[in-house]
Amino acid sequence: MINMQQAISAHEFHAGECVKTIGKRGGVTIKQEVWRRNGKTKLWKTRPTEYQVPIKHGLRAYAYITPSEADQVHTREDCPLNN
Repeated sequence: MINMQQAISAHEFHAGECVKTIGKRGGVTIKQEVWRRNGKTKLWKTRPTEYQVPIKHGLRAYAYITPSEADQVHTREDCPLNN
């Protein structure tokens, strides 16, 4: 889950759960859905808890992170695979 300060400053987000799998012969497979910032975070003076972070995935997938979707993403720094 991200908070408002992370939404304003982070550049890379991971959607869903990041999984690291070790195969039979010792090979490591990492599965993570990486979304990158695609512009400036939109903030409102009249709604101080609301924000929209424009993000993109691949060549043609665009979306926004809002407070209602904030529990489904985490930043690269908070990824459980990095710890």
